[in-house]
Amino acid sequence: MGTEAVVALHGFAHGGEAVGRMPDGRVVFVAHALPGETVRVRITEQRKRWSRGVLVEVVTPSQDRVEPPCPYFGPGRCGGCRLQHIAPPRRRELLRQVVSDQLERLGGVPEPPVAAVVPAGEYGYRTRARFAVTGDGHLAFRRHGSHDLIAVDRCLLLDEPTQALREAAGDDWAGHAEVEVRTGVDGGMVIADPPGRHGDVLVERVGGFDFRVGAGSFFQSNREGAGHLLRLVREAAAVTKGDTALDLYAGVGLFARGLAADGAAVTAVEGNRSSAADAEHNLAGLATVLHRPVDRALRRFVDRGERFTVVVADPPRDGAGRDVITAAAAVAQRTVVVVACDPAALGRDTATLRDAGWDLARAVPVDQFAQTGHVEVVATFRPALP
Repeated sequence: MGTEAVVALHGFAHGGEAVGRMPDGRVVFVAHALPGETVRVRITEQRKRWSRGVLVEVVTPSQDRVEPPCPYFGPGRCGGCRLQHIAPPRRRELLRQVVSDQLERLGGVPEPPVAAVVPAGEYGYRTRARFAVTGDGHLAFRRHGSHDLIAVDRCLLLDEPTQALREAAGDDWAGHAEVEVRTGVDGGMVIADPPGRHGDVLVERVGGFDFRVGAGSFFQSNREGAGHLLRLVREAAAVTKGDTALDLYAGVGLFARGLAADGAAVTAVEGNRSSAADAEHNLAGLATVLHRPVDRALRRFVDRGERFTVVVADPPRDGAGRDVITAAAAVAQRTVVVVACDPAALGRDTATLRDAGWDLARAVPVDQFAQTGHVEVVATFRPALP
């Protein structure tokens, strides 16, 4: 390892690396590069069929390459962002390609119906950041491809209130493993692990609805992006009065609130205690909230023969998995909507839904995590035609 080679790049992989072939024919993955470029790389990892290299020099740049605005971005620097070097229109094209590739390769969907990527901000969009802590107490992120830390004073992805909170938090956190900063529309909180000083709850406002969010509860870190997700879920579900909706992994009630406003009788299922408590507050008088693991709740619905007009699932990054998806498909009547933050996980869950007799009708990527290589997808499934 440490060998250098000049490589022509032709593809783009899930996770944000460009793809080319070494002189020996082996596939090589290169971060901070673009399809269409010729680059010099230093090989850092070798496997039987593929290798990974660090960008040393751009020999022939793509016309879509731009100058990254962040001084922490690049090989050997902060690993939070992966795509600052790509012009936004091209970045969104590549993200759409990744979603389509995963749905075709893992989901088994030929020519997947993937819409254009919905923009949700370039910089200054994040309302939450989790920092590691250096030995001397400085807030930091991890270096690209490493567990090593790099102290970061300003992150360009944070919105101004969140950056201001990061600055107010300071750099005297020695002895703590992580520090998270969050802001809502009414203030902010600092959460330390092991426990330190923090506020109790924030208020978030999305789609005209207010949501209480506790320190132990999950909420989308991009407020504009959350608005797009809520809009897309409501459009996909298309519920009216008399419909029933099941919201799985409901969090604090983001999607359930919109579905209830559209007329559905909503049951929201959430396993996290803090999120479920917030959901009960946010959905009081509007929906039924079940605080229990999703798989357990679904087993009860299946055993009782309960059905829902629409099932919405917003699982964690690894996806819902075969058992949950199979059960969700069994209780859904008209529509299943999956909100996925990992295209590969969506591909796997799509394959399970197809096995259960459901077809992918539409997938809409949202550039919820601009510059990072991640993308959110709202996927709509309908019963397969006989």
